Amino acid sequence: MSPRNVEKDLQQRALRKKQIIDAAFTMFTKRGIEACKMSDIAQCAGLSHGHVYNYFQSKEELLDTLIQRSQQLYTDMLTHAGQQPGNALDQIRWLTEYYLADYRTGKAYWVLLQAQASDLLSDAKKQDIHQRMMHNQQLLAGIIRKGQQEGCITAGDPEELALITVTLLTGIGMWEIRGFTHSSASAHEHLLKLLSAN
Repeated sequence: MSPRNVEKDLQQRALRKKQIIDAAFTMFTKRGIEACKMSDIAQCAGLSHGHVYNYFQSKEELLDTLIQRSQQLYTDMLTHAGQQPGNALDQIRWLTEYYLADYRTGKAYWVLLQAQASDLLSDAKKQDIHQRMMHNQQLLAGIIRKGQQEGCITAGDPEELALITVTLLTGIGMWEIRGFTHSSASAHEHLLKLLSAN
């Protein structure tokens, strides 16, 4: 097989894997992790049931991959927020606008919450999820700490303020899942007022 065909085959495999992960994301959100079957995911992806198993050996492996990717995207978002120009409040403004503009973020959090409560994942996998959550909380706490030094973010324990911020942000992100309308453009401004030192 020529190098070009190998590269094309790898690209096709990566595309198919993403297709399955996207379908799992949709079905885990719609039906719930416990009720969702691999056959549901295959149907949503437009693939045969057996074809999905060429990429993921189990629903647990697929769920674990989806969560790892979602948490890494959030890590990347936090890292990028910390690199934005302006003060820390500007950086959190960027984060909240970006987070709430992507309809998938709230759904990703909903899947993560289900995974933590599910028996599908091992305790070790749940511990991995928790460690990544704590790492992300530290990234946000770092931005908040910087804002306190700048005088633009309210006083208080930066880690607790990060947890409050994430709780509000993810809660707003799940409005649609809970049957409310999508958050308004001003929702993030209300959150920022809670953090603001002024």
